[in-house]
Amino acid sequence: MPAADSRSAPDPMSLRLPNTTAGKQWLAQFDAADQKTAIRLLSALTLVSHSLFERELQALILAEAAKVDGPVGLYATREIEPDADYFEAMANPNDPLAALGAVGSGADLGSEARIAATIRNLCKTAPDKLLNHPSLETLRVKRARAIVTIDDIIGSGKRTADFIQAMWRSSSVTSWHSRHQIGFLALAYSATPTGLARVRSLRSRPTIRIVRDCPTFAELPWHINIANELATLCRRYGRRTSRPGMALGFRKTMAALVFEHGCPNNTPSILWAPPADEGGWRPLFADRTVLPDEASAFPPDIMARDPVALLTDLAGHGEPTLPPAIQGPSPLGAAATTVLALVASGVRSRSALSFATGYNLRECTELLDRCTARGYLTATLRLTPAGRAELKEAGQVPEPRRLPARGEDDYYPTQLRGSS
Repeated sequence: MPAADSRSAPDPMSLRLPNTTAGKQWLAQFDAADQKTAIRLLSALTLVSHSLFERELQALILAEAAKVDGPVGLYATREIEPDADYFEAMANPNDPLAALGAVGSGADLGSEARIAATIRNLCKTAPDKLLNHPSLETLRVKRARAIVTIDDIIGSGKRTADFIQAMWRSSSVTSWHSRHQIGFLALAYSATPTGLARVRSLRSRPTIRIVRDCPTFAELPWHINIANELATLCRRYGRRTSRPGMALGFRKTMAALVFEHGCPNNTPSILWAPPADEGGWRPLFADRTVLPDEASAFPPDIMARDPVALLTDLAGHGEPTLPPAIQGPSPLGAAATTVLALVASGVRSRSALSFATGYNLRECTELLDRCTARGYLTATLRLTPAGRAELKEAGQVPEPRRLPARGEDDYYPTQLRGSS
């Protein structure tokens, strides 16, 4: 276990967005009694900068492409018409997709254009291995072994599922797939459990890989009373937007992640929905766009959360029980100590632990593996006597209690997995 953690304290970073000019103007729309909850909502958002998004997504693409024995076709996921055949549209010179390549006409170009540019740059480095939005004929000639769709977030799963289905409608693709000559791989920077389940259910059986779990307000490590206050706030003020039916985000996802290139519509509508009329609700990210003032709050890397604040939120409005190791330097490092303290309080969702530590999926899994290997956690993420001892005083470690449902986000230590 590392003796120290490389991440710095996050407190000032978590308050940057509420303290921007745009953030203050947005907060001023709330009644005085609701402003504390609104500030909590902004401070809980995971903000992903341009540089972090591109760096980590590129690393994911290259790592997954290297596992495929042969060329791979890379495609930026885009909105597509129902029942469309993607490759048939590409072959049609009158179709906007054929002329524009990755990006369709009328599309929200925030994520799509950025991902298309990332693909184009990567393909220049290895043109025989990485194919930039190849046609059906190119896939055949190059003997591509995988069709790789790439998105920023798999929220509800609809966009990724529809896009893969549009490719699946090609009889050639289904034939190659049935003969195990080509497979589907869906990559995204982040994803919700709902989105993952929807994409996994497709007949094409895509393999899904992400950089980090998408935090949702329902899954964050805080008391149920706080979660209810946030949901109530979003519903009440969401009625003042032009998207009252999306007060909790598209399909009630209530995502808590915003990219510098755009705010997903899976987040509460008070963050992004246009006004219903003149003088109506003014969103922080107008039309899902992040302007320079708000962009100044985006950190170059995801920062860890303050463990004392996390345990305070878990206690709700009562006094939190803080293990001594949380209140001073720990030989385990801040991230490991925070994880043990949260697990001791009943938090076992991987997305909640990633949110707390600031770690991506790989880093969080490695941290949990180390805690398990050292005997601090069981394979089902429960604190062991050794883990309690590491928190310095077992009598002050809170007993696990029932917390609000946070999804079935199972964790399997790598040392208990078969080889892959």
